[in-house]
Amino acid sequence: MNLRDIKYILTAVETGSFVQAAEVCHISQPSLSIQIKKVEERLGHALFIRHKKGVRLSEFGESVLPYFETVQNNVLKINNLAEKQKGKPAPTMRLGAIATVAPYIFPYLKNTEDVAFEESTTAKLIKKLLDDQIEAALMALPMKIPQLSTMTLYKEPFYLAAAQNNSYAEKMDFETMEPPPECRFLILSEEHCMGEQTINLCRLHPGNNKKVFKANSLETVRHMVATSNDMTLIPALAIRAHDGLAYYSLPSKYHRNIGLVYKKSSKHIDQIHALHHDIKKSSSIDELKLLK
Repeated sequence: MNLRDIKYILTAVETGSFVQAAEVCHISQPSLSIQIKKVEERLGHALFIRHKKGVRLSEFGESVLPYFETVQNNVLKINNLAEKQKGKPAPTMRLGAIATVAPYIFPYLKNTEDVAFEESTTAKLIKKLLDDQIEAALMALPMKIPQLSTMTLYKEPFYLAAAQNNSYAEKMDFETMEPPPECRFLILSEEHCMGEQTINLCRLHPGNNKKVFKANSLETVRHMVATSNDMTLIPALAIRAHDGLAYYSLPSKYHRNIGLVYKKSSKHIDQIHALHHDIKKSSSIDELKLLK
């Protein structure tokens, strides 16, 4: 087994597909499959369970995954240290994130001395990825752009949020999410993907726009809801204690998937894998048991 094999395995884990992993690693799918099969034969155990829609880790694969990730991360650290010893700074990883993710992930990441952070909207982050202005971005999935690949990070439920003294929230029909006449539904503007997702999930179509107020900041929405009869959806990581809001659990369909998005032709795949590993170990994600 060598570092190349570990890279193939970790890429297959992240993409859930040998075909997509081969694209990311710039080799043919049969070659990647053969190499992984050789590793499995040497170990005497299958790392992956193959199925029609892709691959997933076997029980044995799950047990050894942390060791593969540790090897890759240590190799990256060795390379960065070697560059520093030569007087060269370690390459900076430019990481973007949508505004409804950045405040709840960025502060909790470790090993970020060589990471430059940027917060923006989905459309702007996609353009920066395609123009090689950033290496990766935390965004809502799916991301159906041919030049981009994704690594799923976590599934995040939404909660209905209302002021603690708002008696209308308990009367909400969580299937239709139709607010009472006395209430408005506050959401982010459509330039934020969460705003568009809220419109779709809650069926806030043009016919009932009179009940919708759009803001540009989740914090603006939070404070306006806390001082009114209005309601909104708040992602799990954004929930705060003692913020004047009551939070109501919703059916499982009210959620979003967050992933790490990067360009398929990126020359920073190893750094992206290491970053993905660090994000998954983030205390904010781990405490809420959101990992997929």
